[in-house]
Amino acid sequence: MKMTKKYLPLLFLIILLFVSCADFLEPIFKNGELSIEAIIPTVGFARDVYVSDDFIYIAEDQAGFSIYNKADNTIITQYYGNIENARLIQAVDTIKQVFVYDQYGSPAAIMVYDITDPVNPIEMPPITGQTGSIEALICDIQSDNSVDILWTHGNSYQYGNYNNIWLGSYAFNFPNAVGGFDIVDTLLFVTGEQRGLYITNRNNGNIISEVNTPGTAVDVKVHDNYAYVADKEYGISVIDISDITQPELVYNHDTSGYAQRIDVEGDYLVVASGGGGVYLFDISNRAKPEFADRWDDSDIGYTYDVDIHNGEVFVATREGVYRMLIIHDK
Repeated sequence: MKMTKKYLPLLFLIILLFVSCADFLEPIFKNGELSIEAIIPTVGFARDVYVSDDFIYIAEDQAGFSIYNKADNTIITQYYGNIENARLIQAVDTIKQVFVYDQYGSPAAIMVYDITDPVNPIEMPPITGQTGSIEALICDIQSDNSVDILWTHGNSYQYGNYNNIWLGSYAFNFPNAVGGFDIVDTLLFVTGEQRGLYITNRNNGNIISEVNTPGTAVDVKVHDNYAYVADKEYGISVIDISDITQPELVYNHDTSGYAQRIDVEGDYLVVASGGGGVYLFDISNRAKPEFADRWDDSDIGYTYDVDIHNGEVFVATREGVYRMLIIHDK
């Protein structure tokens, strides 16, 4: 059937809309770069996952936290205790302690557990004070086997030391709300939502520089001379930090869903993109990530967090944790 001229403008508009939405309608490639090895079902939503050499730790929202044997994916414990809403989790295997952020506890607190016997976690004195609405949490073991506890909440970066008891914390304040952060030596990289990325002196809190990003910066990982930012509605942004006084935005790649957590290892970058699932990028060219693979939320569920550990990707979703292998074909 011959198309009349009156339909040509409509056809042109449809084609234009399709092309302009190329990132949003990005096809879902399952080309073998990311292969599912195991599915770890959870009782609650898997809001956060932390992976060590021996264990998989999962914050399960209203279902407390769980610990799995990394060797065979078998469950060791499902702990409820008095946790109301487990949102973040970190562990320090060398001293057998796990740190769980209970967002809606009374009060909101970083709960601490002795897991010398991982089957039966023992509650230790919690971390309280300035622990409301925590966005990101990092635990850093020290030479004396105490643990530096670092977190962001509101417009503050908070830090203190836990040595079987909590003595209080110190803070650096920023001009606006902050989220995920990363630490490299004496430098602190903090995402500042609509303000982009702050580069700060870790010792005194002085802001060295800041660089805006296209979207809402919520998480960051530093690798070599680049900062990789989860930029929410604009996917991922890459910032050249070779000169920390003049950081430069060099690349952006939109993703379906909201990019909210990011991790980097070797030549790979992974992104938890909410309703967009999980993305894998090749960063052999550090300044320009190359899209490698994606699993959509229709396959694995809404994605909250992602962790790369020794070539494996652990994706925390509403359906549980997906353990995936990165197939190296280069």
